[in-house]
Amino acid sequence: MGNAIENKNITFKKDTGRETVVGVISEIQINQGSYSTIFDSIVDVAGHKKRFIIKKYKDTMGASAAKNADKAFKNYSLAKKAGLKIFPTFRVSENKKNILMTTGFSNGQICVGSNNDITVTELGRPLICEIQNVDKFLSDFFNEHLKAAKHGIRFWIDVFFFILSRNEPTKIDFVVGDLDNSAEMEPSKSIGLRNMEYARTTLIAFCEKNINTNFAYKFREKVEAYYEQGVNAVNASELN
Repeated sequence: MGNAIENKNITFKKDTGRETVVGVISEIQINQGSYSTIFDSIVDVAGHKKRFIIKKYKDTMGASAAKNADKAFKNYSLAKKAGLKIFPTFRVSENKKNILMTTGFSNGQICVGSNNDITVTELGRPLICEIQNVDKFLSDFFNEHLKAAKHGIRFWIDVFFFILSRNEPTKIDFVVGDLDNSAEMEPSKSIGLRNMEYARTTLIAFCEKNINTNFAYKFREKVEAYYEQGVNAVNASELN
């Protein structure tokens, strides 16, 4: 599926401290971010071939590659402790410059980010005409932002990945995946309200890139309604 690599072994560590040696068999670059280059990779784990994402961090934004990767790794641990929807695998390499993480791709589903140029059409499926259980999806999405605020986690507009079925009617889910820009702060209403605004912005951007115009108006109407509910939930919460 990508460029073959000559038996490159990398040791990755979980947030629990457990280490695993991974043999990188092949990789293909799928995106370029501010902090890292992202590769869709085939790896060998204890004799089994598996598909993962490897993020290779770089020196940027006034920080070293190791510092940028370490920040993402620590943010993952915070999100995990808060009970947020995260990928099950998120490990940092021994040199602290690479992250191994679960891929959102499989034979039956695709994955699009909330703040990049990869769209459903570029991944070979038509624009979305319908979303199954759209109200539950939107309610859960805004509730995730409130949960994060209650644990002092400020999201950014690029934090979420959307997992979608390849065929209509579209099944959709979300996961907290890009943790490069998240930040730990004191829980407050201001963080909650900011998270709600980011949730709204993220969904509108997703709509503009990935949803058919016939469904887009209805989707945006629902987003605005759930955004208002989210703001009310923040204001009614125990946050100061």
